[in-house]
Amino acid sequence: MKTFILFIISSAILSAQIPFIQDTIAYNNRFNNRQFAQYNSQGLLRLTYTSGLGTVSSYNEIYYVEEDINGGFSTVNLTNNSVDDNYSTLSIDQNDMVHIGYEARDPSIFQVMYIHNLSGSFSTPIAITQGGLNKATPFSKIASDSVMHFVYYTYTNGSDNCYYRNYDLRTSTLGTEIFLSNGEASGDFQATLDIDSNNKVHIVIVSGTTLSSGPLKYFNNTSGSFQEIPTSVSVSVSYPRIRVDNNDKVHIVYRASSRLYYVNNISGTFTVPVVITPTGQLPAGIQSLEIDDMNRLYTTYQSSQSASGKGFYLLFAENQVFADTILIADLPPEYVTRNSSQIVTKGNGDIAMFYAEGDVRNDTVICDIFMKRGNIYEIIPVELTSFTASANENDVQLSWSTATETNNYGFEIERQISSKQSAVSKWETIGFIPGYGTSTEKHFYSFSDENLNQGNYQYRLKQIDFDGTSSYSDIVEVAIHLPARFALEQNYPNPFNPSTKIKYSIPQSSIVVLKIFDVLGNEIETLVNEEKPTGTFEIVFDAGDLPSGVYFYELKSESFLKTKKMLLLK
Repeated sequence: MKTFILFIISSAILSAQIPFIQDTIAYNNRFNNRQFAQYNSQGLLRLTYTSGLGTVSSYNEIYYVEEDINGGFSTVNLTNNSVDDNYSTLSIDQNDMVHIGYEARDPSIFQVMYIHNLSGSFSTPIAITQGGLNKATPFSKIASDSVMHFVYYTYTNGSDNCYYRNYDLRTSTLGTEIFLSNGEASGDFQATLDIDSNNKVHIVIVSGTTLSSGPLKYFNNTSGSFQEIPTSVSVSVSYPRIRVDNNDKVHIVYRASSRLYYVNNISGTFTVPVVITPTGQLPAGIQSLEIDDMNRLYTTYQSSQSASGKGFYLLFAENQVFADTILIADLPPEYVTRNSSQIVTKGNGDIAMFYAEGDVRNDTVICDIFMKRGNIYEIIPVELTSFTASANENDVQLSWSTATETNNYGFEIERQISSKQSAVSKWETIGFIPGYGTSTEKHFYSFSDENLNQGNYQYRLKQIDFDGTSSYSDIVEVAIHLPARFALEQNYPNPFNPSTKIKYSIPQSSIVVLKIFDVLGNEIETLVNEEKPTGTFEIVFDAGDLPSGVYFYELKSESFLKTKKMLLLK
């Protein structure tokens, strides 16, 4: 939350595109998609993607993109063997070396392959699987102990299964293939994994016997061997994505019933699923779930449904609460279809969002890859669209509204007084109103400052982030004027049960007495008996111990006497 906009503005980030600069990753006469990226320790991007000739899968190859310190990109064809290479995932170790797992035809069936650049250039492919059945859609990640981890499916005409296997770079040895569950590979990653701070592996998969969806299963080996851990998800899902945060807690996003849902196990067991996308959209192309050093979550998807907006969308969460969906980009006239999308983040909240758009170019079906990057917490400020103050006798009503909020802990209300009774002008905090965290919806706030003396009052808002940083609004001013005469108003409500409010005004400092009497003239209670300064005052009379009936209240001073009637009905 970096800026504080006081004047009324017209802002609708939800329906506008993020104002990030667009970079081109792949633009040619090829079909480029299934991009997968990571930042290295210098904040430079490393990226792989699949590139083919049109829709002929046998010509798919894996390409690698590297960013230099000047922001330029260089691209290398990692595989060039005229067979289908696809579904690459990339991870970076603590020495900034790149590790890539992918699916390759070898030569007649598909196998899981692995390459790295530990020696400076990329290695000869290492076969993680070989022989037997086709292996499909592998997901991989390197751990800090130099063990590479894979999860993948078999892919046959019959029943298939999901497996885990690792490769130890310290000894150049393959681990035992471990059966996790029955499951069917589809056209996207249906199993993903992440590594915690103890180098333990956490896996989510789509199990079952259908290609598109099935029961969600979660496994980890924190006890030494892989065990299935129950989740709160009971419906069929697709595209599950998992991340482990800095506290080794698990976060999962998945698609079910044409919506995206989110669960976590921060409390020790998994939460009830929470829907995080609007109705009417059809999320697809969910490649990743990312997390920054502040445990803020990010994911992207594309929707082709017009009911709730077409385009590539960003979702991000702070304190496990997802903000409104934000449009990353949509199709310019050159393109007709949306393909895969992905997001990565650096520790400080910088994000890079990749999305692929397709069409026909030179009579060939093509797909180009683009990127937008920046810091979402810097481009969504607290947009204060109004801030007003109005006086009603000796009360002031403050009202303000926001168009967007980021990391908003709340507002401290500060007041400065300039009056005959107080010649000193200084700011004091008189209240606090909680904010809405991060939101692109409009929110309205109000605060009442009551029973004020005559004078000129200035107010400002101190907006405070969750991290303690703050900023001030402009100042609004309002005057409380001297009452022109004594006045005793009718109590409200009337009739009442059991309490009512009595308001009175005093034009100059006076000793005043306010008493309650019954119909026989017996004094029931003295509410006020003291010197009061100039102003308008209100007091509550509680008749909880009195019977129903007519009562009188009397205001008396040296120069004023007034009596009014009120009715207690129980």
